[in-house]
Amino acid sequence: MINFDADRRVWEQVYEILRERIEEGAYKERMPIPSLIHLQQELGVSLGTVRKVVKVLAEEGFLNPISGRGTYVLPRERWPSAE
Repeated sequence: MINFDADRRVWEQVYEILRERIEEGAYKERMPIPSLIHLQQELGVSLGTVRKVVKVLAEEGFLNPISGRGTYVLPRERWPSAE
């Protein structure tokens, strides 16, 4: 379980954790990330929070949720370029 900063939104902190894991290679390209339930339990947040973060990361081009199969990390060349 993560100790979240009480002065910041939890979902934003979860977003930062997952994005960092993707960018640093803890979650490999073209491989699935842990299940939403696993992430919920690991991070100690609501399932809704995990879903929101995964949705945002998918909209930004980091993840590809595939119904019935899991959520996969997109290849690095598809990620948004740093601005």
